[in-house]
Amino acid sequence: MEEIIRFLIRHGYMVLFVGVFSQQMGLPIPAFLFLLAGGFLVSLGALSFGAAFGIAVMAALAGDIFWYLLGRYRGNSILSLLCRISFSPDSCVHQTTNLFSRHGAKLLLVAKFIPGLNTVAPPLAGVSRMNLFRFLLFDVLGSSLWIGSFGGLAYLFGDEIEKVATYSLKLGIFLGVIVAGGLAAYLFWEYLRRQKSLRQ
Repeated sequence: MEEIIRFLIRHGYMVLFVGVFSQQMGLPIPAFLFLLAGGFLVSLGALSFGAAFGIAVMAALAGDIFWYLLGRYRGNSILSLLCRISFSPDSCVHQTTNLFSRHGAKLLLVAKFIPGLNTVAPPLAGVSRMNLFRFLLFDVLGSSLWIGSFGGLAYLFGDEIEKVATYSLKLGIFLGVIVAGGLAAYLFWEYLRRQKSLRQ
């Protein structure tokens, strides 16, 4: 545990940027874990709150601007590509387009809290020709809310997070098997649901 903390203290800002940016680019990276780690390091005084918060927002914004521009200049083909790799591609474009037409830019305030919508919302804003300034404003607000929520939790409950992490490391392989089994069960359930949807 101490080695992990030392590594995070040494490379904390870079790890935070890479973790958040990777998720925003569509990779299956749980960025909230990086935000929790960042908040924990801020509580230890190892990272500056302002710098960590700013770096996380920039990472989220960099990925979102990339997808926004692709959506704006490549249109629905980008949405189709993103939805093709989701578990329910048949309804993905239709549902997200309906959500966006109903809520518009306000959807960007909560998109990062909703798996799937997090990745699809920025290109959808581009496809719908949302004004760039309006997109940036709502995206920065949504990113700040998301980052502040997870980072703030870790800051407030830093001691408890350290205890959980230490206990998890003691469980080692057993915990890994449980997590891997749970993930496999989830993927299998989604596959069955998708097959049923296709048959209907």
